[in-house]
Amino acid sequence: MASSYIQVGVTAMRDPVTKEFLPAVPIYVKAKDAPKVAPAMRDGELMGLNDLARYLGDEFKKYMDGLKAHGLKP
Repeated sequence: MASSYIQVGVTAMRDPVTKEFLPAVPIYVKAKDAPKVAPAMRDGELMGLNDLARYLGDEFKKYMDGLKAHGLKP
């Protein structure tokens, strides 16, 4: 039976000489070992994205209204 894995992040080492990042490598956990708080974290992330979308929407509306006020086409 194959195990299911969930990607939880990425990591990258630095080259000891150049100090540049080496290629990133994904970090996985077995699905059965995944933290129980994952759904709550997703909900929190969704709330943050909703807040960001609302803010950007408001800013874009101000931009569009400014264009119209100056007789410019959006």
